[in-house]
Amino acid sequence: MRLTISTEFTESERNRFRNLLELANGSKYQGERENAMAAATRIAEKHGMSLDEAARWTPPETSDNKPMPRQEFYQRPRKGADFSNAAQTQQSADQEKKRWQEALDKAKDRGLDKAEEAKKAAQEAANARRRNSKSRRNPVIHANILLKETSFSFEEIADITGLDVYQIVAMKLKSRNAA
Repeated sequence: MRLTISTEFTESERNRFRNLLELANGSKYQGERENAMAAATRIAEKHGMSLDEAARWTPPETSDNKPMPRQEFYQRPRKGADFSNAAQTQQSADQEKKRWQEALDKAKDRGLDKAEEAKKAAQEAANARRRNSKSRRNPVIHANILLKETSFSFEEIADITGLDVYQIVAMKLKSRNAA
């Protein structure tokens, strides 16, 4: 079965058809008139009408036969809820959770999480060293030195010093000699 395209003469097509007829009637250029008539003829033929029929066509009065708008899922009437397998579904979920927890415990017993714990401990130790280090340079002075002595980008200097990129750019602009 092949789906057909709707051939309803819509409001926008009627306006286009009417405008084409007016253009064909009022244009002072022969080519423009011919093209407008050809386009109007194509629109009329698309809906199985002649030019005269399409020009006289009026939309049917369907105020009482309007199609109902499609209801969203939350607007549709509810069907009776089927809770016959709800207990089985909950039991199945509980069993799956129990199996997952057992597998996790077995993996921990085999030592599979030791590498992850070691990595986390090393990261925490590195963070603690950075926080407690008092020998760290003043970030503004450090950024000035990096700006003058290296070709690092502003983003790289901001990452190294912990300053904002905008502060780094401002420092670079302020350090320039007046022209």
